[in-house]
Amino acid sequence: MAIYIINGGVGKHIAFTALIDKLAEKGEVQMMTAYPDVFRHHPKVKASYSHEEPGLYDRVPRDTDIVFREPYYSPFVFAKTHLLYEWAKLLGIEYEGELPQWHSCKKWCREAKEVIKRIPKKKFILVQFGGGQSPYDVNQPRVFIPQGQRRAYPLNMAQDFINQFTKAHPDIAVVNYSMVNEEYSHLGGCCVLNTAYWLYPELLKASMGFVGIDSSLQHMAAGVGVSGVVIWGATGPEQFGYPIHGNISNTTNHHMRPLCVRFGDNKNADDSMWVDRDILSTAVPVDKLMEVTDAMLDMKLNKEEAKGIAEEDCDCDDDCGEDCKCKGA
Repeated sequence: MAIYIINGGVGKHIAFTALIDKLAEKGEVQMMTAYPDVFRHHPKVKASYSHEEPGLYDRVPRDTDIVFREPYYSPFVFAKTHLLYEWAKLLGIEYEGELPQWHSCKKWCREAKEVIKRIPKKKFILVQFGGGQSPYDVNQPRVFIPQGQRRAYPLNMAQDFINQFTKAHPDIAVVNYSMVNEEYSHLGGCCVLNTAYWLYPELLKASMGFVGIDSSLQHMAAGVGVSGVVIWGATGPEQFGYPIHGNISNTTNHHMRPLCVRFGDNKNADDSMWVDRDILSTAVPVDKLMEVTDAMLDMKLNKEEAKGIAEEDCDCDDDCGEDCKCKGA
């Protein structure tokens, strides 16, 4: 058996689920992570532990393989391959374009249905224009430490988009995925639900889609097969994206500066010096974003308005603790 350890944000954890089926072919899969709920109901994960669980190693058999492979310290830093491709190589498996997998339980589905009742309109989309912060403790305000504007969509342009969207689609609500202590949570014309991150995949199933940046929402959507629009800036879809989404960018000059800095220099993959780009000059124009979003909505309306919240993933009806047949924390 093996325990796979992951560091990083919730989006990175969700992305990892694309590799679990092939890892399970090698042996029993257990996870140790800051986000155990991402893996708690996956049918091929035997257990999902929190990094902070006391006495964990006292309960783990001594012949367990402890596996930690960090793709951010691999050729991935040269921004030429997808995160999952390099991660799979490090783990000794082959990545063939598999999408993430998100699995819920009946309890989460019921909770998500109650959250949806707080949305003012039957139809809705989700948006995420800034990211990089852990979604833990949403009810405990903290000082927000910005992660930079390299992935974010400019605040004024995000507001312009929401204004145009609500005017063009008065019957569709805009649900803001931002947390309450982020500046993007104050965008007008949309609602902030302030709920647990593990309910948002179920909200995505009931939605008309999403508009977001390279952050956790796009990984969640891929995990439940819901397409949307992803705005790319300093990173690109060839690094973190999925073909299920409409990936748009106003530049082909994607770089991974945060990874380069970890290696002690400020150079790009092509050996040129990094210079922070003017985010306003490289951001996708609002009119273009509206055009692509409208095309997404037209496609969904022509097929099916929403998948709806299903309850077949897991029969858990409790709090998913150790006495439940699901993986306990």
